[in-house]
Parts: sequence; structure tokens; C-alpha cells
Amino acid sequence: MKVCIRHVDGHAFMAKSDSNHWIPFDTGVPSGGSGAANDPVQLFIIACGGCVSIDVVNFLKKSRKDVTLYELDLEATRAETQPRIVRALSFNAKVNGENISEDLVKRALELSLTKYCSVSLSLDRSVIFKARVTLNGVRGELFEIPRDAALYDRQ
Repeated sequence: MKVCIRHVDGHAFMAKSDSNHWIPFDTGVPSGGSGAANDPVQLFIIACGGCVSIDVVNFLKKSRKDVTLYELDLEATRAETQPRIVRALSFNAKVNGENISEDLVKRALELSLTKYCSVSLSLDRSVIFKARVTLNGVRGELFEIPRDAALYDRQ
């Protein structure tokens, strides 16, 4: 994969990858930017949520479940001091549909975050993953998704 980053003005940039689509990014006003677009960390968190969402919806479709709504709210907790790395990600999957169990959605999240989502799995294993399923409006309990240390020892 190749990416081209082009400076626009101040802290505003445009990025284009192999898909040939331009994406703007900037920093917030406190960091010297104009806040006119998502910053790089926000784009990373969006990419992580997008990757997990594709996995979960694919898993549910392969399970022959009729999903009428899927939304993922994702909250990142970052360190207070520079370099303000991501310390934890909390995923709240909201799913509506017939004959879908909370356990099935939990399993889809676990598989994505431990085996398939290359974006989230690119994060250091010290980053804590937590998740919650809200199924047909019923909010489930928050649970932690264990990180497999062996995954990070591979070449």
C-alpha cells in the first residue's frame, strides 16, 4: 500500500492511498491547526471502527441473520501526556434484528478484535479493548476482550 500526503496550508493536509480518494486531515486549534477536518488519531480510530464493523456485519450475514440496524460507537482513552497514545478502546455495537442473540454479536466482536481486524490488531497489546452490545435497544454489560500476546510475537 502506498499513500501520498500533500500539505495544503498550516496544519491542513490531504492524503490519498491506492484507492485514489483524497481525505483531508488537520489538527485542532490548540495544536495550531484550524480544526477543519479530523486529525490523524481521529482518522485512525475511525479506521479501527470501520474495520471492526465490516467484520461484525459479515459475521452476522454469514450466520444468516437479518440485521435491520448496525451502529458502532467507539470511544478512545488516551494518555494525558505527550505522545498521548491510545490506552483503551471501548466498542458499543448497536444491533437490531430478528433472531440475533447478544452472544452472537459478542462472538463477532471478539473474533474481529482478536483475529481479523488488522487496524485494531496493529495497536500495541497493552491497549485495552472493552465492548458492549446493545441488542434491539437492550443494553448489555461491558466486557473486556483479551489480547493474545502470541499474535504479537509472530514475524
